[in-house]
Amino acid sequence: MKCGVVQIPGSIFYFLIRHFLVGRVSEFCKFTIRNLAMNSALASIGKSLILIAILGISAYTYIFGGLSWKDLLAIQSIAGLFYICLSCYEFLNASFKASLPVQRYPYFTNSYFMWRALKVIFFLSFATMLFMSGSRIKYIYPVCLIVAATEAIITILKYKKSLCFVNIYANYLLLVQSKFSKVFASEISLVEFRHDNFYFVKKNKKTVFIKLEHIENKEKFLLAINEWMLRNNVNVSAESKVKIKELIEN
Repeated sequence: MKCGVVQIPGSIFYFLIRHFLVGRVSEFCKFTIRNLAMNSALASIGKSLILIAILGISAYTYIFGGLSWKDLLAIQSIAGLFYICLSCYEFLNASFKASLPVQRYPYFTNSYFMWRALKVIFFLSFATMLFMSGSRIKYIYPVCLIVAATEAIITILKYKKSLCFVNIYANYLLLVQSKFSKVFASEISLVEFRHDNFYFVKKNKKTVFIKLEHIENKEKFLLAINEWMLRNNVNVSAESKVKIKELIEN
């Protein structure tokens, strides 16, 4: 008795993909749009499922040839649009959370842009190599283009909406870049100000720093952070106090 892999005819496979994958993703996106207050984690899960589905379909086509190149490209394009939509939803949700009635200072470091530029360049380069390979491995190159395009779009939107920032609250600082991090005044053992950088040394010996050169409206931020440290009796080194005072007065 011979055992082998049962291949699904292209037409049936395409029917299954169109009615189940695209249908389910479409329903998920409609649900997302209707529920803009939902948790971003749901959109993130949806994005991951779409990528897994695209990779699975591409791998199946590469191994078994179940779909034509045009059919596969059409499916990848549709799923890619859904992927970008969910990514933009994540951005919109973060933008909604950031639109609170508090003063926030845009904060984009060079490393933030460099890391994202490297990601875009990497995926574009990989997509080019796959496409130029001349073999069926090129079936995967649209996935790389989708990821690169999404990363570029989200980075631009974040910059336009100032979604990387520093917020000054009553008793803590909120730093938002790739992730949210809070620095409570009560957990700071010492603040150092050197080379236009704030170093917040916590009692657990961990250090959080803010580069003043990357803060928009530096003068206003400097006044606000100085008042915050005075109000919360944060321990600032004597040398740093002098430097901060000189900057404020100048």
